[in-house]
Parts: sequence; structure tokens; C-alpha cells
Amino acid sequence: MKLRKGFNWFEGLNWLLLGLLALLMAFPFWSVLAMSFSKPEAVYEGLFLLWPKGLTTVAYSAVFSNALFLRALQNSIIVTVAGTALSMLLTISLAYPLSKKAIIGSSTMLFLAFFTMLFSGGIIPTYMLVKELGMLNTLWSLIVPSALSVFNLMIMVSFFRSLPAELEESAKIDGSNDIGILARIIIPISLPVIATLTLFYAVSKWNIFFQAVMFNGNPEQMTLQVLLRQMLLQTTSEAVDAASNIPNIGASIKMAMIIIATVPILIIYPFLQKYFAKGAMIGSIKG
Repeated sequence: MKLRKGFNWFEGLNWLLLGLLALLMAFPFWSVLAMSFSKPEAVYEGLFLLWPKGLTTVAYSAVFSNALFLRALQNSIIVTVAGTALSMLLTISLAYPLSKKAIIGSSTMLFLAFFTMLFSGGIIPTYMLVKELGMLNTLWSLIVPSALSVFNLMIMVSFFRSLPAELEESAKIDGSNDIGILARIIIPISLPVIATLTLFYAVSKWNIFFQAVMFNGNPEQMTLQVLLRQMLLQTTSEAVDAASNIPNIGASIKMAMIIIATVPILIIYPFLQKYFAKGAMIGSIKG
């Protein structure tokens, strides 16, 4: 390997600026993480903590021993898993026929889907529809109304149209039908875009908030984000302190809940990263 002579100042400046930008983005998360593992007294006093002061997991113990939190965590997991699965099923099953220009009406249907991105019924009609369907105060109100993202649908349609038509033609010659082609050929070679859209849907379902506030008034159906908001808006931590028998632990619990609400999505990304890298190379290599 031949080393380059001299120093590339432009490349070095890029690395420096991107490194500083990454540190600026990571610092708030690191600060919250340090406070969540610090003594409640230090967090309550508002001390600037770059490293945990008096390393302890008492805040996490208090959070996971709270029945309301466990219920909210369970609801968020159900909404994320079931909602993402339903969304991907609808997106793939709708995008595949809409990607076929030869199908009569596919262009019209695609335009109608795109039209909903520009104009929607609004909050009140949406609420009335959910109410008439009997989904108020249920987790279904967080899954069904937002089951399909037209933006993600457009991405999937565009990807399907970029696939070589010869793949399907050869499969039809071998006697395969459209469902078999989709399941055995199209989906396996579409894993990069499927992984990307799965992450998009999962993040959206995990962070769902407005619909959870609007459609769910039952505390038993509360999601993690709504519970986190309630705790962050508390002006005092007396109720939390009384429940945990640890003075001044309210602020530490808030930090712990922020970390718990953020980490699951961060954990998912490394498993999908290889598909992102592969997806970025699609179309750049011709054989």
C-alpha cells in the first residue's frame, strides 16, 4: 500500500469539523446518561456532571419497580412491534402492484396516495373516524390510523421499479405466480430498502406521542413517551420521592427514563447497518 505524501488539509478539516459536530450531538445524551447513574442528591442540586458522581443504579431500580412504567413500556413495545409489522405488510403488498405500470389504474392509485400527502382530513375528522371504529382508548388507535406512510410507499415503489424485469419474466416462465415471485425473489433482493423502512416505521411507532394523547385517555393504555412527558412536566418530585422512599430521586428517575426511551432504537440500528451499507451501493455497480 502506497502512502500518500503530504497532508490533505481539506480532509483533515473535514474530520475535525465532523468530529466536533458528533461530540456536540453526543454530549447531551452522555450528560443525561451520567446523571442517570449519579447520586440523586447531585442531580437534584443541578450539578454539572460529565461523569457519574457516586455511581449508582438506584434510579433504574426505582423505574423498573414502578408498575405504571412497566405497563407503559409494555404498551410501547406492543405498538412498535405490531405496528411496524402491519405497516411493512401493507407497504410491500401495496407497493408491488403499484410499481407495475402495465396494471390498469396503478398510476391513478399512486396519484391518489400521493394526494393524501398534500391534503388530509384534519384532526377532528380523524378523531371522529377512530371513535366510530371503536378504537378509542385502545392500542389499535396507535397502530391502524398510521399503519401506512405514503412517503415510505413511494420509496418502496421506486425501488421495485428499479429492479430488472427479467427476474420476474424468468420466474413466470418457470411457472411461478405473482405471490411466489414477490415472496421468493423480490423480497429477498429488497432487504436493504425493507430494513431502512422498517427502522423508519419502528422509530415512528416507538416515539408516537400526539396520537397517544389524543386517542388514549385510559392510564392503562399509556405509552412510554406520554408517561415520560408527564414526569418531565412535574414541577416537584415529592410524589416520586414518597413512592421510592429515597429523597430527591425524582430528577434522577427522569434522566433514567429518557435513557430507557432512547436506547432501544439505538440498539436496533447496528443490526440493520449492513443493509444500509448495501442499499447505498445498489445501482452504483453494474455487471
